[in-house]
Amino acid sequence: MPNLSIKNLLATILILFPIAVFYFVFQKYAVNIPHWDDFAIRNTLAQMTETDAVFQKIKLLFSQHNEHRILLTRLSAWVVFLLQETLNLKSLMFIGIIALLGILFLFYKVSEKYNSPLLAFVPVSFIFFNVGLFENTFWGMASVQNFGVIFFAFLTFYWLVFSVENKYKHYFYLALFSCFFGVFTSSNGIIIPLIGCLTLLVQQRKKQLFIWLSSSLVFVLGFFYGFQKNPDNVVKTDFSDFKTIFKGILATFGSVLDSSAIAPAKHLDLAMAFGLFLLIFVCLFAYQVIFNKYNRAAFRLSQRTADLFLLACLAFIGITSVGIAIARISYGIEILMTSKYKIYSVLSVVIFYLVTYNSLAARYKNNFIQLGIGLSIGFNFYTYLTVYQDIKYLNQERITDQFKQQYSDKSFPNGGIMKVLQQPEKTFYDSIIDEMWQVKDSSLNDLKIIPKSESYEIVRTHNGEKFDFSDAASGLYFILKSDKNIYLYPSHIKPLGMKAYLERDFLINNQLKIDNFTAEISKLYIQSGKYRVGVVVVENNTKNISWSNQILDIQAIEKIRPKQNW
Repeated sequence: MPNLSIKNLLATILILFPIAVFYFVFQKYAVNIPHWDDFAIRNTLAQMTETDAVFQKIKLLFSQHNEHRILLTRLSAWVVFLLQETLNLKSLMFIGIIALLGILFLFYKVSEKYNSPLLAFVPVSFIFFNVGLFENTFWGMASVQNFGVIFFAFLTFYWLVFSVENKYKHYFYLALFSCFFGVFTSSNGIIIPLIGCLTLLVQQRKKQLFIWLSSSLVFVLGFFYGFQKNPDNVVKTDFSDFKTIFKGILATFGSVLDSSAIAPAKHLDLAMAFGLFLLIFVCLFAYQVIFNKYNRAAFRLSQRTADLFLLACLAFIGITSVGIAIARISYGIEILMTSKYKIYSVLSVVIFYLVTYNSLAARYKNNFIQLGIGLSIGFNFYTYLTVYQDIKYLNQERITDQFKQQYSDKSFPNGGIMKVLQQPEKTFYDSIIDEMWQVKDSSLNDLKIIPKSESYEIVRTHNGEKFDFSDAASGLYFILKSDKNIYLYPSHIKPLGMKAYLERDFLINNQLKIDNFTAEISKLYIQSGKYRVGVVVVENNTKNISWSNQILDIQAIEKIRPKQNW
């Protein structure tokens, strides 16, 4: 335990602060509404509850989900169901946050191995616990899978490399246990055994290497047993276009440097440049760890082992990032810089900081800590401002997804185990649904509708007036209503410039100057018909409905449903 001096007490408060902010944002905006793959988790859990055969339950836990095995996610969902008698997706998200805390704790243990003061760990917390990771954080299935596989990968490497010390020999068998869970948590978990083999080779541990290889072979064969190729006709990567793939790899590595809010034209270039910087760092660090014999007396065994642990983590990050770039580059390089994949870039920066601090001469370390704290706090705050509108939109998107199930498609479960597993989340529209079906006025005259080939873009100007976003569900929602059908759509908020986020009214009172609200109405997810356009404004615990006299004559585009292999 660190000495509880005033300096350490201050450091502890600073370390906990970004975690507290992260949790506050989570509690405010997370909702128990399924999204995409969450429905697959719900369906599998329903099958598990309806069978008494133990073997069948185990088979369902290990069954394939697209290109993944998601044992951890299904186990988590089962435990949540046993404890809460429903599938609470917010609880799954919370389990993902626990995985993030586990990763942070492993970094803290490594920092201890370097004999770093507690204050030196403050930047790690501010860099790592930033709300830029929102897409996975607010998605039950993805939170457990994507954060969980990283935790088990890093835990495996930690136990494996430190089992070289006599007092920690038992760690080796714990590493096998966590490796098993990592392999069956997500598809990139299958690289954990490979990195483990390379780690044991570097440590020249031949006896343990044989055991590791034998166990890893069982894990990998189990992963691919009965594996089915995705039946969908997905866009394929053009491997001859090496230049674009390399740019994608750099963008994935450097996505943590997000300039989209202040310099969108330079966003990709800056991300790739920072990705190249991190890639060079990885190569230099790998050379030092593998080929430098650490002959200087200043290097203790625990420090050498800590370096090897961080290199193993970087190998996992690097191989995963390359895999993401190759698999997703055909959808456009921009997708590689989205929140879903940003955690790997964030982790690279954390490891860069730890390695750099430990490599500095003692006389420079205090100044480096001060610089690190300042930059990391600025980074954390900047990230919150840049993704605030995305977090707001995601919350609205989930709410309108539930509306679509309840009132548009009328597909919300109304009986049996599905009704037990998917409970409706309380929302603002519960008290006004009857009013939403009635057109009482045509006072809304500031809508701009832009027809597109497969969608409509609807814009409502707000002329820089302040809007109170204190409540999580606050904002503007667009209504489309025909004689038979009704739809509710979320809107993107466009503030009156980036400086609007820095005003006191927003920082203290959540009142933001808005230029306009915009929605994209896809023709893929709506029934054909003539729709009146209206809006619901949710602000200060009030809901106001108003209608325009504009009619959209929509001819729906039939969407080809993907073939599922789970």
